[in-house]
Amino acid sequence: MVENTVLGQVVPSGQGYWWDRGLSARTALHVHRVLREALGHGVKWGILTRNVADATTPPRPDNSQADMWDAETIDQFLVAAEGSRFRNVYHLAVLTGMRRSELAGLKWDHVDLVNGRLSVIATLQRIIGQGLVAGQPKTPRSRRSIALASDAIELLHSLRGRQIEQRLDFGELWMNSGYVFTQEGGKPINPPSVSKDFASIVRKAELPHLTFHGLRHAHATLALTAGINPKIVSERLGHSNIAVTMDTYSHVLPGMQEAAAQAVEDLLARARINRMDTA
Repeated sequence: MVENTVLGQVVPSGQGYWWDRGLSARTALHVHRVLREALGHGVKWGILTRNVADATTPPRPDNSQADMWDAETIDQFLVAAEGSRFRNVYHLAVLTGMRRSELAGLKWDHVDLVNGRLSVIATLQRIIGQGLVAGQPKTPRSRRSIALASDAIELLHSLRGRQIEQRLDFGELWMNSGYVFTQEGGKPINPPSVSKDFASIVRKAELPHLTFHGLRHAHATLALTAGINPKIVSERLGHSNIAVTMDTYSHVLPGMQEAAAQAVEDLLARARINRMDTA
């Protein structure tokens, strides 16, 4: 077994303090990739003599199934969340598969209710020591356009109307932030508060454990189970490539493989019947 030295300790190859901090192997792998690329620029610019990240072996991503709910459990959750100020955030997360930062960073300028689409081009996160920080999606593929079904369009129309009423009530005190999801005075929502509220609802409703990010997984699973092409699902989620989607939701695919096989067989059978009828 190859070993690495981390702050004077000998640890198994591919490990460091990431496992002590509760980080997944996939997260540690992402950190390694970012650090390796950053150090690579330092070498290219002559600031560093070598890329020390090349001397380490990152962990292999775990292939465990992502936690998620089925349609019935999602419905139970949305009912339990009726009194929550973030209920609409949860609902749109299920309907679109957007990340928490993407939902918090969504502005009305990026929503087209006439054509039923929204554009994911900005994020909003709370960073310790900096407060709320606006940014861009994590990858170029994360910048995407998402088609909206009737429920999502109706939800956004309702939100828009409510904001107009609140703006009239607050008058000059209203903060015109432009965000879709806001506090009563117009200020943007606090993303960590969304996750905290979500966990509280799950606990009180005694639902299977799930984090807010699990709603994104639920959207993908429901779409794949419904027979939506994985390429389309990958585009809606903003994955870097379809391989990420296939790896993450591979447990959904066996049933889809069987359905595809049966669909091909049925088409051939109908073609055979039609040929015999016209013979």
